[in-house]
Amino acid sequence: MKYSIAALVLGFFAALSVAAPAPTPADDVDPNQVYIEALSYAGSGCKAGTAAISKSADARTVTIAFDSYVASIGPGVPFVDRRKNCNLNVKLHYPGGFQYTLYQTDYTGYADLEVGVTATQRSTYWFAGFLNERATLQTTWYGAFVNNYAFRDVIGHDAWVWSPCGASTNLNIDTQLTLANNPASASGFITTDTIDHKVKTIFGVRWRRC
Repeated sequence: MKYSIAALVLGFFAALSVAAPAPTPADDVDPNQVYIEALSYAGSGCKAGTAAISKSADARTVTIAFDSYVASIGPGVPFVDRRKNCNLNVKLHYPGGFQYTLYQTDYTGYADLEVGVTATQRSTYWFAGFLNERATLQTTWYGAFVNNYAFRDVIGHDAWVWSPCGASTNLNIDTQLTLANNPASASGFITTDTIDHKVKTIFGVRWRRC
């Protein structure tokens, strides 16, 4: 069964009903005091110079854009190409007395999946020094599918992981893009063939006072 882009967009916005509640005035952070101090990244899906991160003007979303995050599977395709990853380390500057969490993820890109091919996008994040406190967002979809895609994952409130109070700690994000096929003759790929030629992961950011 093929899915239209209209159906994907409908599913993308349907998740809004379970998104985080609107922050109260007491939780509002001054967006002018929030900026990205440093970024480093490495992985098979983000070689040097192929990823960029930015924040929205209101400091409520962080966007990671990849120029060459491409996974493929099928006869003749090397096994290593079916899984790509990117590990990011982000130093975010923000006012003292606040902490933040990532509570939702929007994935956008382009995929061409034959029947029998499964694609999974996953993002796991944690704060430096707190490796055991991690949160994971994941989306899986199935071929046949040929189109741009837009999916949203939302973490339940009880699974939010907050930055520590009293210290500005680096944020670690491990993103993975994995393809599987059954039967082995089925082919598929995810590429950067979107309007702006980038695969994007957009994180929703929630702030609160310590």
